[in-house]
Amino acid sequence: MTFTPVALGFAIALALGLPLLAFRTGLREEHVAEVTAARSAVYFSAAVSIGVLSAAAFGISAWQGIPPAAVGWKVDSPGSAFVWAASVAGAGLVVVWLVVRLGQALGLPESRLSYVLMPRTGREQRAFLMVAAIAALGEEYLYRGFMYHVFADALGGVWVAAVLTSVSFGVAHGYQKTIGMLRASLLGALLVIPVIWTGSLFPSIVAHFWINAAVGLGGWKRLFPELVADDINPPNRE
Repeated sequence: MTFTPVALGFAIALALGLPLLAFRTGLREEHVAEVTAARSAVYFSAAVSIGVLSAAAFGISAWQGIPPAAVGWKVDSPGSAFVWAASVAGAGLVVVWLVVRLGQALGLPESRLSYVLMPRTGREQRAFLMVAAIAALGEEYLYRGFMYHVFADALGGVWVAAVLTSVSFGVAHGYQKTIGMLRASLLGALLVIPVIWTGSLFPSIVAHFWINAAVGLGGWKRLFPELVADDINPPNRE
């Protein structure tokens, strides 16, 4: 299917605008205290932002007469889709661990902001899971659904589209510093593989949620070991 110029223009705006928006209006290290005091409010704000952008992309698709299946809203084989989801989620967690190790080896610090965003209480964990579900649906639709398919059609190549969307996805996580952007870019590249192979967003949505849930429900303690240690045994700053 050939996507319209309006769809292409909106895809370009998203690919460039989401990272720019993240850098200009997103959270920064100096917001650590505010985030620590109001994690659930930050989760809610993130969910609203993702929801609004996803709704805009959906509206553009509907306006331009783009069939849902053309941007990944289909599942040909549920069993195969779950196998893909489990495989990508497992590989994604391995990627997360390897990037953490790489950052430690290269002396690239993790973002303290990312660390304080992790839920501590049961209420925060429930809110985090809600946002993880919304992010899995919304971000996968925006990046691996709408943007990827539009770029693949316009540029005539799935791999160029995969690289563009993965880099945009990574840079949009700029608040996580260099190592976090690298991690997000690699995860984006991994999440697009089942879309390329099956044409369905379902495996990527499920895998995205499982990865976020695993990190949010305790995996963050291994993701940020130095920051956890600093909180347990604060360094002497005198």
